Formats: sequence, structure tokens, C-alpha cells
Amino acid sequence: MSIKNFTIPFEAGKESFIEEEINKFCLNKKINRMEPQFFINDKRAYWTVFVEYEEILENEKPQTQTALNEPEKLLYKRLAQWRKSKAESEGVPVYIVSTNSELVELIQKAPKSLETMRIN
Repeated sequence: MSIKNFTIPFEAGKESFIEEEINKFCLNKKINRMEPQFFINDKRAYWTVFVEYEEILENEKPQTQTALNEPEKLLYKRLAQWRKSKAESEGVPVYIVSTNSELVELIQKAPKSLETMRIN
């Protein structure tokens, strides 16, 4: 288990904290715990986040796709691209939209409609 601490200053021009750095960091990590704290130093606001995490090994990624045939792997790539653009537009890490295993499960169940997806 590893830890990392982020300190993010408030961006007055954007009226927000820019959390891009922490989002990018979390993309390939299993987050076990996050503890955010707000503080002010020299009249400037900061958000500090303590992150306890585990590295996700690169060889784990293909294992989620091993049960897929070639057309399903193509669909997986397309869904992963959609997930990435959705995550970017929402400003969240991709795993918040869906995990790799959720994409594989969706492909394997092959729902024929949104209603079928809701039932399963």
C-alpha cells in the first residue's frame, strides 16, 4: 500500500480547485482511502488530499478482456473510448463512469435495450 498527498490551490480566475492532477493520478490506481482537508495559508485557500492507494498492475488490464472474442474486443475498445470522453466531459476519472470489468460484463450480457440493462 502506498500514500500520496496533494495540495491544490484555489484558482480565483476559475472560481474552483483544479483537480486534474489528482484525477490523472487516480486513473490507474485502486484508491483505498481519501481524506480531504481545507486550509488557508497567507490568505490563499487550499485543498489537500491524502490518498492511500494500490498500484493496478498493467498485466491485470488484459485479463478482464480474455473472455472476449474479436468482435467483442472491438466493442470493448469503442466503449472504452466513449467512457474516456464521458469522463473528460464530466471531469472525473474513467473508473467513475465504469470499470473495465463492468464494460466486459455489459458486452457479455449483450442487452438489447436500455430497459433490459436496467433489469439486469
